[in-house]
Amino acid sequence: MQIASSLLLAIAASALLLAAAPEWVGNKACQACHREIFDAYSQTPMALSSGPVDSGLLAESFAHADFTHSHSGYRYRIARTNGPYTMHLESTRAELPIRTQRTLSVFIGSGSIARSFLFQLEGFLFQAPVAYYAQKATWDLAPGYDRYAQPFLTRPILPACLECHASQIQHQPLTQNAYGPLPFLENGVACERCHGPGRAHLAAINSGSKTAASLIVNPAKLPPEQRDSICAQCHLNGEVRVLRAGRTPNSYVAGDRLSDHWAIFARSAASREVKVTSHMENLAQSACKQTSGAQLWCVTCHDPHRVPAANSKVAWFRQKCLACHDQQKCQAPPALRAAKGDDCTACHMPKSGVSDAQHVVYTNHAIPRRPGTPQPTANNRLRGMAIAPGNPRDLALAYAILAQRDNKPSDKTQALKLLSAAESTSPLDAEALLYLAGLYQQTGNSARAIALYERAIQLHPAQLTASVQLGAIRMQQGNYPAAIRLWKDALTKNPALPLVRGNLAIALWKVGDRTAAQEMLKKAAEWQPAFVPPPLP
Repeated sequence: MQIASSLLLAIAASALLLAAAPEWVGNKACQACHREIFDAYSQTPMALSSGPVDSGLLAESFAHADFTHSHSGYRYRIARTNGPYTMHLESTRAELPIRTQRTLSVFIGSGSIARSFLFQLEGFLFQAPVAYYAQKATWDLAPGYDRYAQPFLTRPILPACLECHASQIQHQPLTQNAYGPLPFLENGVACERCHGPGRAHLAAINSGSKTAASLIVNPAKLPPEQRDSICAQCHLNGEVRVLRAGRTPNSYVAGDRLSDHWAIFARSAASREVKVTSHMENLAQSACKQTSGAQLWCVTCHDPHRVPAANSKVAWFRQKCLACHDQQKCQAPPALRAAKGDDCTACHMPKSGVSDAQHVVYTNHAIPRRPGTPQPTANNRLRGMAIAPGNPRDLALAYAILAQRDNKPSDKTQALKLLSAAESTSPLDAEALLYLAGLYQQTGNSARAIALYERAIQLHPAQLTASVQLGAIRMQQGNYPAAIRLWKDALTKNPALPLVRGNLAIALWKVGDRTAAQEMLKKAAEWQPAFVPPPLP
């Protein structure tokens, strides 16, 4: 019996309680003393990386789109008529007369490359299946959605998804993806995301204290690991990221070591393929970084508070290169140099398509000495990256996450071995227990899976995965009341689980509550209109 998609296990710990918010004061508090920086930063992609769709930050051209996805046969239209942005979708197939709409409330992405959109239903936040790709000036399906044979309207937006695009996230405890009426209080990456909570700094300024400067983070004055962690929090994904035991998606603050919050892994001999958030990983592979060491970091070439004008970018970045390199030693053929002019990045940091998104190109920060250098091929062994290496527990979780994502038998074998060892040393680690239970469930060892799921629920009632998967086991055992209780609990944390609702309807029917069963199927279709309900007994 299929109960829920593999996405549930991949985000097993996402519903754990978040840490208390630090003492944020917001961007406006910085404006009075730092007006010029504030005004310049407000126009950067980081500052514009999220906001309400009705905030005036979207061009009117965004409001008009009409395209059909040939694979699924669904037509998508984006319209705005004296009101909110609305996504309309309808089937073009006569045998599938489905039509629905969603009000788009939030955008994600600066618009310089692309923008995705979110919608909120009953307080829960989801990603819309449409995106605007600025480089091609076109609307299309959002990355990853083109593989579905029907519109996918129930992808939950987790706090970790928002952290790199918005600030002061308003996640509701004991849920997977419920937020306040405003999912976040500040648009984009706010000042305090790089400079740390500002309340103590502001209080010292207002009191005339000379300690004010010491109470705010200046990234350039931090030790290299803490300095680089500020950029790495969003620009270093590796192959997989694992949240450290006892940490939460929003626990990192500027000035910390990222490695105290996240373990980040790459494949050994990782390829230099470009991904949306692989900038720091690619830079670490470059000869520039390997030669310069800690002297070279993101701000060596980028001003975090402003972006150079389009007509001065070539000169700007050329000067950064010439700070270390002698232009007379450029070995490019004369014809190539004539064609590229003074643009060093055209040869050594070429833009290319990324492996994890469509319709976009990003700059390659691996800085190949010669264009077209063959890329090494990644192998299957994981290694901890230097800025945030992992311990055995984290490595076990990394393999478990990959096993769920890529379904490789070798990863499952390694994950089971490592997680079994982790359980004996950390019996109260709910996330490790959840992944280990999932592996036992897949191999048919229901007894071990049940014990681990029950322990995980006791340790962290906020989690979602154990309720879903343990409900599946209880259903298979014929224990319908237990399955009903577990699945109803799961739906309080995320009501948009059509497969759970479908199987819950069967369980309700089995215990004689046929009215509730029919209502459950009706609700599943409201969340996911193309959902095919299971036949009731």
